[in-house]
Amino acid sequence: MDQKTVLITGCSSGIGLALAVRIAKDEKKRFKVYATMRNPSKSEKLAEAARRTLGRTLKIKQLDACDESITACVDSIPNRRIDVLSMHRF
Repeated sequence: MDQKTVLITGCSSGIGLALAVRIAKDEKKRFKVYATMRNPSKSEKLAEAARRTLGRTLKIKQLDACDESITACVDSIPNRRIDVLSMHRF
């Protein structure tokens, strides 16, 4: 079974962070999670919570859902393929 590509916005805190970590820690490794946030310098909480999944089943990317960074982020994903999209903005 191929890994599903999951793009989650708003991962610096709250629901986005919790969802990214939960999916990345899937024991069967069914998902490759791209956890995004407007400001990657705020990724400490996510990196700490993700621990060993960081760089394996979870990657942190910069993305602001209100500007052109969307294109750059999607272009950086292999084959620009996203199977699951979860957007969180508060």
